[in-house]
Amino acid sequence: MVTQDKIESATPSVMSPATSDADTITPSPPSPSPLALKDANDPNNPKNWSMLRRLFITFIWIAGNLVASVSSSIFSSGAQAISEEFGVGPEVVTLGVSLFVVGYSVGPPFWSPISEQFGRRYPMLAGMALFTIFCIPVAVGKNLQTILVGRFLCGMTGVSPIALFGGGLVDIWHPEQRAIAMATVIGIVLGGPLLAPVMGNFITASHLGWRWTGWLSCIMGGSCTVLVFFGLPETYAPIILQKRQRLDPAFQIAPKETRRWRKFVRVYLVRPFVLLGTEPILVLMTLYQAFVYGILYIVFSSYPIIFREQRHWKLGLSSLPFLGMMVGVFIGSAMIVTRTVIAQQAHQKKMAEDSSGIPLSPAPERRLPLMMAGSVLLPIGLFIFGWTSAPDIPVVGMIIGSLFVGSGLLCIFVTAMTYILDVYSHVANSALGANTIVRSFFAAGFPLFASYMYHGLGVAWASSVLGFVSVAMIPIPIIFYKYGPRIRALSKNLMV
Repeated sequence: MVTQDKIESATPSVMSPATSDADTITPSPPSPSPLALKDANDPNNPKNWSMLRRLFITFIWIAGNLVASVSSSIFSSGAQAISEEFGVGPEVVTLGVSLFVVGYSVGPPFWSPISEQFGRRYPMLAGMALFTIFCIPVAVGKNLQTILVGRFLCGMTGVSPIALFGGGLVDIWHPEQRAIAMATVIGIVLGGPLLAPVMGNFITASHLGWRWTGWLSCIMGGSCTVLVFFGLPETYAPIILQKRQRLDPAFQIAPKETRRWRKFVRVYLVRPFVLLGTEPILVLMTLYQAFVYGILYIVFSSYPIIFREQRHWKLGLSSLPFLGMMVGVFIGSAMIVTRTVIAQQAHQKKMAEDSSGIPLSPAPERRLPLMMAGSVLLPIGLFIFGWTSAPDIPVVGMIIGSLFVGSGLLCIFVTAMTYILDVYSHVANSALGANTIVRSFFAAGFPLFASYMYHGLGVAWASSVLGFVSVAMIPIPIIFYKYGPRIRALSKNLMV
C-alpha cells in the first residue's frame, strides 16, 4: 500500500491532507523517479478532470447520501401500523430508526480503513450492494426481531457513502470549491430524513402498506449500486499511482509498505477517543453537532404527536410539515454557498493585490461567522415552533419556526464539519471518526425519549428545553472565532 505521506511528499497538488492519517507511518525518502502527478495539468489528477465529469461524480455521492438519509427515517412512517401488526408499543418500533443510526456509528471505523486500502470506488460499490441486500429482510420480515436486525445492518452498510464522501470530494475539488460541494451533500444528508416521512406516510396510507417503505429503500439502493458500478471512477491518488506503476514499469514511487492492523486499530479505534479526551475544539464542536443532529431525529417522534394526536391530521397530511424544515435546510445550504462564493472572490482579490507572490492560507476560523448565525437561528426557531403549537393557533407559526430550525441546523452542522476538517486536516479520519460515533449515538438516543418528553412536558415546554440548550451553546463558535488560533497553538495533535 502506498502510504499517504509519500504520496503527499511527491504530489502536493493532488492529495489534500483532509483525507490523511499519515503520521502513523514512518516516512521514507521519496523515489527519485519523476512523478507525473506533480504536473498541475496531469490528466490523471482527478482535480484536473473536466467540470462536467467532476459534477457527475459529485452527483453520484449525492445520490448515495440521499439513499442512506431517506432510508434512515422512512421506517418511522409505519410506526403505528408496525406496532399494531406485531403487538408492540410505538417506542419499540422507534428502535428501527435508532438501530439504523447506531449502524451509522459502527460502520465508519470499518469503511474508512477499507477506503485507504482499496480507494473510493470499490468500498462504495460494496456498501451500496450490501445495503440493498439487507433492505430485503426489512421488507419481508415475519417478526420484529428480523426487521430490527435488518435495519441495523442497513445502517452499517448504508453509511458507506456518508463515511466516504468527504474524501471523495477532497479528491476532485479544491478547498473553496469543496465547501460548496460539501454544503450540497450535507444538505441532502440532513434534508433526506425530512423528505422520507412525507414519502413514507403516503406509502403507508395507500394500499401498498408499510412494507413498501422497505422495498423503496431496496429499489433506491439497487439503482445507486448500478450508478456507482457504471459511473464512479477511482479518485483516490494512492490507488491511481499504484495502477499507474503497474501499467508503466518506468514509473516508480516509494516502496510499498504494508500497514499493520494494529496501526488501523490505533488510527480508527483508539485515536478518535484520545482526540475526544484531549482536543477542546473537537469535543465542543462534536457535542454541538451531535446535539443538532439529535434534534433532526427527534422530530420523527415529535411531529406525529403534534400533528396526528393533537391536530388530528390524517397520516399522509401529517407529514407535510416536515417540508417546512426541509426548505429551511435548503435555505441554509444557499446561505453557505453564497458566503463561500463571496469569500472565494475576496480571497482571490487579496491574492491579486499581494505582490509578494506567497500563497495566502486562510485561517479555519473564517468559516465560523455563519455558524454564529446558525446558533442564533436555531433557538429562535425552536421557541417559535413550541409556543405556536397549540391546536387553536394556525399552523403557519410552526412552519415559520421550522424554517428557522432547518436553516440554523444546516449552518451549524456544515460549518462545524468543515471547521473540523480544516483544523484536524492531517488526522481527519480519526477526528471525523470520533465525530461520527458521538453524533450517531445522539441521533439514535433522542427518538427514544422524545415521546416521553413531549407527552410529559407538552410540545411548548419540550421544544423550549431544546431551545434553552441551544442558547447555552451559542458561545461555542464565538469562543473559537476569537481564541481558536491560540487553542490550536497549544495542541500537540495539530500542525499550526
